[in-house]
Amino acid sequence: MSNTTKRALLIALFIILSLLALSTPIDAQAGSQDLLMTNMKIHAELGMDCDAIILLETGFINMGSTEFNSFDLRVDVRGLQVNEATINGSIVETTVRSIDNYVIISIFPNSTIPVGTQGNLNLNFTTKCLQERIGLNSEGSMYVSHLIYYIRSLNEIQNLTFSAALPQHAIIDLTAAAPLYPSPTTNHTDGSRPIYTWSLDVLLPGQEVVYIVKYLMPAALIDTATAATSNPVFIVIISAVLAGLAVLVIERIPSWMTRLNSRELIVSGKISIQEQEILNLLNVRGGSCSQREIYEELDMSQSMTSMMLTSLEGRGLIRRLRTGRENIVHIMED
Repeated sequence: MSNTTKRALLIALFIILSLLALSTPIDAQAGSQDLLMTNMKIHAELGMDCDAIILLETGFINMGSTEFNSFDLRVDVRGLQVNEATINGSIVETTVRSIDNYVIISIFPNSTIPVGTQGNLNLNFTTKCLQERIGLNSEGSMYVSHLIYYIRSLNEIQNLTFSAALPQHAIIDLTAAAPLYPSPTTNHTDGSRPIYTWSLDVLLPGQEVVYIVKYLMPAALIDTATAATSNPVFIVIISAVLAGLAVLVIERIPSWMTRLNSRELIVSGKISIQEQEILNLLNVRGGSCSQREIYEELDMSQSMTSMMLTSLEGRGLIRRLRTGRENIVHIMED
């Protein structure tokens, strides 16, 4: 076969493939959706047992050049259950898929969304990943807890409002570093719990915002509620068995640690999951690494990383040293 014939066949094949591509309908979901979210309101109702109900209300506009049959929302929690979703008052189908440390909720309208069309979405879901109970305070009278909520939208959001209603009888932990971050726009109480509200004009795709609330819950209230729904005799038996197992495990920890020949991390109480992840990363890095490595490796925002390091440094667990233009973080040995 001559070179001229080969070139002619290649050109013909290219033309055929181009015609097939042009004749195939374009799926609006294949790429990023040009969806504008407007006047989004996210309200978190925090329960005493660490569960939370999230109510999301937002307007949306199809700003793209094609209609679409579904669209996605990103929620930065490790797991959730959708209770109800409606568009313009009609119930719609949803699917949920977990990806790393966040969840994608796919919304399926009852009819396609034409170009330029506006709508209103209401979403109700439950999660147990929004708040964390760290432990008792030094007096043993209050449980130390915190709420951490990230928003990293797939679409542009105009006029975002986030509000959090703490559990009943909760109070802000004024002994903590930055108990409210960022500073709320407004706050009020309904008589038994505080409610905080934050407002943001614009959040672009790829940008993130994080809201943190550190609060205290009366231990007697939580312990009483737990006891009221449990069999006391069963609790005593289980507690005794667990205590015996705990003693056996504790006795063997030194030998296990020696066999593993690993660095010991000496940490005090009230270590959150995010703080423990930082300590674990430092341990893997041989005891020190740059602050940049921490937020890049753990997928944290820079502000969140700085706050966690400030908390750890205040308890003497780590130390930050300035080297050139960046901070080097070191674990403090016992």
